[in-house]
Amino acid sequence: MRPLPPSSAAKRFLRYQFDNAAQLRRHCRQIDGRVFLFFPDAQPTPLPRSRALIEICFSDSTQQMSLPAVVHSHELEGTPGAWLELRALGVVAGMQSAISQPKRGPRRLALDQLAWVTHAGGPVLACPVLDLSVGGARLWGVPGAVPAAGEELRMRMPNAPTLVARIAWVHGSEVGVAFSKASLHAAAEVYGRVEELWAGARFARHQLSCECTHGSEALGPPAPMPVLTGGLQ
Repeated sequence: MRPLPPSSAAKRFLRYQFDNAAQLRRHCRQIDGRVFLFFPDAQPTPLPRSRALIEICFSDSTQQMSLPAVVHSHELEGTPGAWLELRALGVVAGMQSAISQPKRGPRRLALDQLAWVTHAGGPVLACPVLDLSVGGARLWGVPGAVPAAGEELRMRMPNAPTLVARIAWVHGSEVGVAFSKASLHAAAEVYGRVEELWAGARFARHQLSCECTHGSEALGPPAPMPVLTGGLQ
């Protein structure tokens, strides 16, 4: 079976390690209701206005948080890298989850991938897959009737077989599903391909020389002007 996404998609997978959540807070810049984070990278590859996925991990914890982002701009002088625009609510919710909640079950990998989904006899429509584990997935905006726990749905991602799943929980537009026993093998193959993409993610580590380790302002280039249109709301 061919790889799930094209190999070039690996360029938009980013991983940034901090010592603790306090350092991350100091590096997040709030401007006009938007949150910006600078990702240091000697050769920034995601193009401005393109979508990216960034995983934030902490050296003092086994937890991590994965967030979708839009590349706002590149910095090529001084400290090279890319400014990322993040969802403000996603940063807050992800940080609270990473800090306060124990790690549950198998690891989930952020994906931000469209899948064809059918539910309750409704139409087959594209639905974003937010993350994936070996046993389930988190979807956004399941088509058809209002989803409820216990109902069956089918989902098919590019270059992958149809997976049968049951809805485990519903929270607003987010739906968590658990794959059927018959689909677990195929789901594990898809998960393995996504895992390979994350294994090749661009990696950055918070610098020990940064003044934010002592509670001062974080080092880095001046925060960007939020002129990007069509960013994350």
